[in-house]
Amino acid sequence: MIEEILISAGPRRHRIALVRGGRLVELYLAVNGARLPERIILGRVTAVRHDLDAAFIDIGEARGGLLSARDAAVKRGTPVGRAVQEGQSLLVQVKREAEGEKGAKLSARLRLAGRAMVLLPQGRDVELSGRITDRAQRDRLLSVAKSVQGNYGGGLILRSAAVATDDADLKREADGLWRRWQAIQAVAGSARPPLPLDAGDDPLKVIFREHLGPSLRRIRVDDGALAADLNQIRGAWGDNIPAVELHDQNQPLFREHDLEDQIETALAHQVALPSGGRIIIEHTQALTAIDVDSARHDGAGDPARLAWESNTQAAREIARQLRLREIGGRVVIDFIPMQGQGQIAALLKKLQQWLADDPAQPRLGRMSEMGLVELTRRRRQPALALRLGEVCSLCQGSGLRPTAPAVADSLLDRILREADAAKGRALAARAAPAVVEDLGGADGDIVAGLARDRGIRVELTADSSLALEEFEVTALT
Repeated sequence: MIEEILISAGPRRHRIALVRGGRLVELYLAVNGARLPERIILGRVTAVRHDLDAAFIDIGEARGGLLSARDAAVKRGTPVGRAVQEGQSLLVQVKREAEGEKGAKLSARLRLAGRAMVLLPQGRDVELSGRITDRAQRDRLLSVAKSVQGNYGGGLILRSAAVATDDADLKREADGLWRRWQAIQAVAGSARPPLPLDAGDDPLKVIFREHLGPSLRRIRVDDGALAADLNQIRGAWGDNIPAVELHDQNQPLFREHDLEDQIETALAHQVALPSGGRIIIEHTQALTAIDVDSARHDGAGDPARLAWESNTQAAREIARQLRLREIGGRVVIDFIPMQGQGQIAALLKKLQQWLADDPAQPRLGRMSEMGLVELTRRRRQPALALRLGEVCSLCQGSGLRPTAPAVADSLLDRILREADAAKGRALAARAAPAVVEDLGGADGDIVAGLARDRGIRVELTADSSLALEEFEVTALT
């Protein structure tokens, strides 16, 4: 479970870190003006591909979205050709953003999520989270859900947060979700596709909705205005939620918590283990391969003990890295060979335990005769590497380089840190032309906003001699 939520606010984006035991578990980027996840769009079916059992949908974005058969119909198993037809107007929801050459992944089975429940407008069933095990609570929640269903219809999923929510608040949340759905329907009835109908949920609200729980003990923000905004709406989260603290120390928030180094490590191919071993992570189009290597073992000591120690350390770290890097699809793990079915079963049991609280619900298979373990994981957003970088054309996709927006955001972070140390002096910043252009130029809104809102005067210069990822910031005398 998440223990801390740390938010570093910037002029163009907020970085939200979920932390447990001092270690980064997940990193989210909330970019100003970006399209929000789970938005609902009235789209138009442009092609039905029977060979793919999927359809392409015009959603008014650069690339059409993909709607698979399993997401196209209320009843599973229906072929795509029976679920949709070309030219049809269709309400769809974005499940995953466009990535690379692929368009957004869509679903026609819409969901409107609240803190305690999820409304399924086209559904009929009532479901309770598997984490709700108390019989009395299950009976209470089923009774409330049936009452709500009697008023509106549709399907409902009661989440684990519903246990700590009284009946009146559950009904109020259901009312709010149904009003939202009715507003979508009202516009969709007379609209022409493609047309956005519901913007989706703000990433900060989604994170708080998903991760506020009894284990959360601290929320810290390094921006006073954002901290005030979050505290203002905190009442809706419940009385047991910690207050939002303002971080006002000289050391930047992410630096103080060693998060910058952890983010950099999350982009590397190798991750060190305490025993001296390592895991090596390689991505291909078909799958992600993870190799466990004892590395520094020189033959001394008990090989069986070393294999167990390295494998268990690797299993814990792999569970963390899958979530941190947002690795999805098929994953194949090559553990160090071990003797005996008992050790193998114990290792897989530990790995399953460490995967248990991953919201992406990984599915773990058995170890093959060749010593390989396969699992699948549902990806909820683009991989961390692609959010912070882009495929390098010079190495034909074998590596990544930062994007101009990513470097621009790093430059802004450096400017803010240097401004704290420069005690009111103006700063000179040099960066590659593409980075300066991404910031709106030397006299653009970003630079003007730094001066107006934060009192930071920056002389920004484009320098073509600098590589894309290079920049310099110095204080002027």
